[in-house]
Amino acid sequence: MPPKWKVLADEIAAKITSGVYAPGDRLPKIEDLVSAGKGSKSTVHAAYKALEASGLVTASRGHGTVVRERTTLATAAEREQRSKITGSSWRAGERSDSHMAGFIAAPEDVAEALEIEPGALVLRRSRTYRDEHDNSVVSHSTSWIPAGLAEELPELAMGRRLNSGTSIDLITRHTGRPVARRHSSMWARITTPADAGLLEIPEDTTAAVIVLTVRIVDTSGMTIEYGIDIGGPGRRWTKEEASA
Repeated sequence: MPPKWKVLADEIAAKITSGVYAPGDRLPKIEDLVSAGKGSKSTVHAAYKALEASGLVTASRGHGTVVRERTTLATAAEREQRSKITGSSWRAGERSDSHMAGFIAAPEDVAEALEIEPGALVLRRSRTYRDEHDNSVVSHSTSWIPAGLAEELPELAMGRRLNSGTSIDLITRHTGRPVARRHSSMWARITTPADAGLLEIPEDTTAAVIVLTVRIVDTSGMTIEYGIDIGGPGRRWTKEEASA
């Protein structure tokens, strides 16, 4: 049986992950949780210290314990641009792992996006972006690439992080055709059991997540990649633009 402070810390962490407590929200005062029967003052204090150590919250005199701002979602275009400038698609405070790749039969939505027949062979590349502070999932990203392109570029089919930029960088260098258009979509939906493994959340989690998709077309009119990003619960998409 875990100690009481850990049970309480896990309970609060789950509320932060699911969005019950959003970035900037102040957690209840220690005295209020004691009055609510969550444990002794030392138990609640230990739970809050554990949450602070994990990077989920910050504590300061006069402000209490506040849910910290979490790494936000990035679009495929933003990651591509960052890769060209820095050589890495990661945002500050991010890292990626769980890189996987393999050829599978194209699902209907993927086949429609790539303009191929459903069930045709397609390369699926996936990875998980994490917040370096608390190791939580920022987003799960999947790239779908026509099999013909992937066969010409064996590096794409290897289940590891690319050393030469993004997959789009690799494809455009190989073909000599730059990106001409990006068709992007964004919407919010409620988590499903299928999200549990990807986002590392309990199957019964009910939370809003943001889904980003992009269909990338080169100058020949060929769709060279279809990407799907699912943000972790509580994540936001933000964009900053310089004024004219």
